[in-house]
Amino acid sequence: MSDTAASRNRWIINSKVDLSCFSLGWALIFFVPLALPALEENARFVAETFFIAHRYFTFPLVYLDRAEFGRRKLTYLITPTICIVGVWLCYFFRVHEPEMFIFWSFFNYFHFVKQKYGLLRIYSSKTGWGSKRLDELVVYGWGLAGVLHVLAFQGGVEGRLMFYLSSHPAWIYGMLLVVGAYWTIEELWGWTGVTKKPMIVATGIGFILVGGIVGTLAIDPIMGPTMVTATYTALIILTLVWLVHEFRSPHGANWPKILFTVGVAVMYGYGPVASTTAFLVATSFSHAFEYFAICGLSLQNKARSHAQDTPFLLLPARHIVLYTILVVLGMTVFHKGMDALSPYLFYVFIYSTSFMHFVYDGMIWRLRRPRVAAEVGA
Repeated sequence: MSDTAASRNRWIINSKVDLSCFSLGWALIFFVPLALPALEENARFVAETFFIAHRYFTFPLVYLDRAEFGRRKLTYLITPTICIVGVWLCYFFRVHEPEMFIFWSFFNYFHFVKQKYGLLRIYSSKTGWGSKRLDELVVYGWGLAGVLHVLAFQGGVEGRLMFYLSSHPAWIYGMLLVVGAYWTIEELWGWTGVTKKPMIVATGIGFILVGGIVGTLAIDPIMGPTMVTATYTALIILTLVWLVHEFRSPHGANWPKILFTVGVAVMYGYGPVASTTAFLVATSFSHAFEYFAICGLSLQNKARSHAQDTPFLLLPARHIVLYTILVVLGMTVFHKGMDALSPYLFYVFIYSTSFMHFVYDGMIWRLRRPRVAAEVGA
């Protein structure tokens, strides 16, 4: 690849969209409430509105894409039933305080960080430069640093999440068990032979065991702050190593990629230090806007390259901004109506579609699949 081509193709979409949706968009929803506390509830409302609506972009990509639906037809048919029944049973037996909320919160955070890693790998593909291992360590490392800080310094944390985490180490192991099992099954399900299956299983088990020990130490009032300090120090050094590696690229520094990674480090590193509430709001907002942008790009490329498989997606692909606005507004009105009609049905619907979104995302966004890589420009 020539230097000119490498420079021209470094943005995933273009400079305006990348900076506003991937690299810097989260900063507005994070720093404004810090500077103006009176706007905190407004920021939370905006973030929750977009966050809840973003998952509905996934379902057309599954059910209105003939090739994708045909690839895992049975899974796409039975998953809604499993998720709805599972959430309903949780509320049926634990109406006032469903522990499912805690697992859902942990899944969300893991989901956020995983998406950041996927975007970083797309940036790496733009110039054909970047260490997969370094990219992985930097993104997941800063994600870990953020959650460790929240675990160690619980004073300003709101909601039920920390109540459970701090009440008994079994909660930490329980969540890690579910997330580790989910990751392992997902990797085995989409196995392509690149990594040996025993290695995938061993990694999942190691994640559960080591993660449980780390989480238990993090909630200890003495060990927690020490662990956070050590983690931040190690990650600063690791990020500098990553940066040196990026500047060694024969095409020159990939500044869109560097800006994105700096945003990841600041949001997950500085975010919980400044304000746990603002951090949680900003991460959910950032995730939604990233998803809108990458789904829009995928829709447009599907319409160009695979129109025969996606006839019902051609119109949204031509008017992606209008489509996004209509989805957000439509689902917001729908949610408000359902909540007014039956809060019970509202929560069952919200959580079940959320778990469906987790499962489907893990299935459709696989950069190792040539078609998916082409649709997101990787």
